Amino acid sequence: MDGLLQSYHFYISILMMICSGVFATLVLRSWLAKRRPHLLAWGGGLLLYFIASLSQVVLTFMWSGLAYRLWYWAGALMVAPWLGQGTIFLLVRRGSIARNSMMALSLVSLMTFIWMFITPLTPSLPWTIGQDIVVLTDEIMPPFSGSVRAFVPITNGIGTLMLVGGALWSAQLFASKQIMQNRVIGNALIALGGVLPASGGYFIRLGQPNYKFTLDLLGVILIFIGYLVATHLPEEVQVQRAQRGERLKR
Repeated sequence: MDGLLQSYHFYISILMMICSGVFATLVLRSWLAKRRPHLLAWGGGLLLYFIASLSQVVLTFMWSGLAYRLWYWAGALMVAPWLGQGTIFLLVRRGSIARNSMMALSLVSLMTFIWMFITPLTPSLPWTIGQDIVVLTDEIMPPFSGSVRAFVPITNGIGTLMLVGGALWSAQLFASKQIMQNRVIGNALIALGGVLPASGGYFIRLGQPNYKFTLDLLGVILIFIGYLVATHLPEEVQVQRAQRGERLKR
């Protein structure tokens, strides 16, 4: 049974690493071409998703303090707020709200990164991955109070609210105007993909930690599909832009 669990979590982690890595590369390439801040924030969040997945793969085979710290900091603390920050940049284009929240998030990211790496870890031995990585945090890290763990509900809560809320708001906006149906569907998928990883904690409390791995994978897949659908220009829009470009040339 332990071997099956280990294989299951290994393959789930590999798939999550591949999906998040391809997604991050695609978004960061778009940022290099367009230099838009929401793409940078999303690309950073997806890169963190990839780092957490890679660390999870390592922890499938052995205990590593470095891998665990990266897994916890990138996955549990930082993915959601950076994806949410991308949504803030996309939706709040006036004033300095988005820039100020970016500065605040950067400071929190640096502070929690340092705090995570000076936190003493006491892993249970023999180390077994699978269900243990998500239920043994109480034994591996210091108590919740006064620990970097106290930031998890804050960063995850705010980040998930921004990502999911922003996607739902965008979907409702396009639906009410009855335009660009692809963005309605894409944003709905992004919202669902943002909810699934956040719900993993509830299954852990119910004694079913294995669902967290599956929900994390499904989450990034749905966000990826939603992004592709939402950013795909309908054929009529492509034709209109091409015609506008021809008129400008004349």
